[in-house]
Amino acid sequence: MGYRNRALGRHGENLAARFLARKDYKVIGRNVRTFVGEIDIVARKKPFIVFVEVKTRKNESFGPPYLSITGKKKRRLMHCALCYLKMKNLLDLPWRIDVVSIEIRRIFWFINRVKIEHFENAIEE
Repeated sequence: MGYRNRALGRHGENLAARFLARKDYKVIGRNVRTFVGEIDIVARKKPFIVFVEVKTRKNESFGPPYLSITGKKKRRLMHCALCYLKMKNLLDLPWRIDVVSIEIRRIFWFINRVKIEHFENAIEE
């Protein structure tokens, strides 16, 4: 992944974390590594532990960002979430996986329009 893609991903994760905080989510971890992969954001919204996958795009040529989550990615997110819960001894708590989709469109060279969509419980077992 190139520098620009990483920077866009970090920017999207920052936007998502602020967006979730405004919705009364308590962010407890970002870019959390497990044995099977990385979780973009781990948050708490009573009574749930919420694992958040953030997808960010600058243009619509490939469709909305959330459509880029494949079946393989869904399985990886599920394994990451279960691994995190096991590592932290939290398997008895309710949990879910959400997706935050962010589109950043340039209107003028100095103005961007940001569209954020939050899909709760987007990935189920």
